Amino acid sequence: MRLGFGHLAAFVAVALVLNAQFTWWVFYSLGENRERLMLEQNLLRGRARTAALQLEQSVRTAEALIEAAPPGVIPAVAPPFSVVQVEEHRSAETESLQLGWVVRDHRTAYVRPFGRGRYVVAYLDPQAPYRWLAAIDPDLQLIERSGESGERAEAERPEVERPAEALKAPLGQLAVAADFHRWDHLLAQHRRRVGLVLAEGGLFILAIITAVALLWRVLRRESALEHQHQNFISAVTHELKTPIAGIRVALETVLSGRVDTESRARFLRNALEDSERLGDLVEKVLEMTRYTGGAYQLRIAPGDLSQFVEEELAIARRRAVARDTVLDADVQQGVQAPYDPEAMAIVLSNLVENAVKYAQGTPPRVNVCLRLERGEAVIKVEDNGIGIASSDLEAIFRPFYRASDEVTRRTPGTGIGLYVAREIVARHGGRLTAASAGAGLGSTFRVSLPGAEALPDDGLSEYISSNGAR
Repeated sequence: MRLGFGHLAAFVAVALVLNAQFTWWVFYSLGENRERLMLEQNLLRGRARTAALQLEQSVRTAEALIEAAPPGVIPAVAPPFSVVQVEEHRSAETESLQLGWVVRDHRTAYVRPFGRGRYVVAYLDPQAPYRWLAAIDPDLQLIERSGESGERAEAERPEVERPAEALKAPLGQLAVAADFHRWDHLLAQHRRRVGLVLAEGGLFILAIITAVALLWRVLRRESALEHQHQNFISAVTHELKTPIAGIRVALETVLSGRVDTESRARFLRNALEDSERLGDLVEKVLEMTRYTGGAYQLRIAPGDLSQFVEEELAIARRRAVARDTVLDADVQQGVQAPYDPEAMAIVLSNLVENAVKYAQGTPPRVNVCLRLERGEAVIKVEDNGIGIASSDLEAIFRPFYRASDEVTRRTPGTGIGLYVAREIVARHGGRLTAASAGAGLGSTFRVSLPGAEALPDDGLSEYISSNGAR
């Protein structure tokens, strides 16, 4: 089944529905998480409120015991007071001394007269299970500090308030807070859950975007492949019709009996050439189905690549001469490499035929070079033809692709020769690349085959026989 834009539209619609559902889940999860935190906060605040009531009752009881102590008798220590001591003050200090509840040295205390310029001072226990927190405590951001503006106090207020309960007068400057460690742990868990939900939402959206992008890329590739396939059908149809029509005209002319012996021979030669052209086209299609896709197993074995290239060039030279093209060869002797002779013959034939087809110099010239470079056998096929645009240097190796310039359109071809050649070279573990200096400056095709070496002439026969080459 081929993909189309209808499939893309359906996928996008499904993705939007899933995204809407997932977005609802994200908001629902965030709301549930927030509500859970609020419930935990209310639970801790309720515990703090209960503890505050208990402490207020204890304070009232201890305060009554201190007030009821006879003059000159130091009251006993009673919770929540931890220290009860007698302090003596001079007259100047006595005038400024406040009675009742005061804050001294960051500690909350209760003061009453003891007689003869002395006073009883009872300090609250700072180590109580629910600790006492004064407004001047820098760790407490629950009660607005005296002398500070409301804006500053609001700016210093945490995002989520710690659960605490302020005491009533005369202890209005004090508050009882629940276990801060427990609250900080709950707040950290809340933030971690929010982060996980948002991360999952981001990954889901990223996955949808990636899937849409990949599908769009596949559709574009399918569209390009369909366009190339149509071009291939058009080219093959034209390539089939032309030789078939030539063969038919030649045979009808000969059978009509209206030509002499010399003309009959010329028509028959033309028919033979057209049949060879038709056979070449069929052979290229068969090569494509045979050597692409990996179904056919190549018979790769070490052999004399230099001799193989010279033999193939001798065959190609006859076709080049028929097209008035000069075919030069520069072959290094003794280059040994593992290759499949039948498959590499197709590669070399396609490259040379392509170079001869587009050579346009005076005269048209093609040069084939074989060299050993860093353990690789390198075959270069150069021509002085029309060149290749930089944007087409990779595209020409795609199946059914043909450059869109006018010269290429007027030149017969199917767009599968270079594709088959690169597939064969790749299955040898090598590379086939194209290079061109620009329009009208010719082009160069480079084949690199790994595992090559050069042997001296006296060791060549022994190498070939020991490695089973042809």
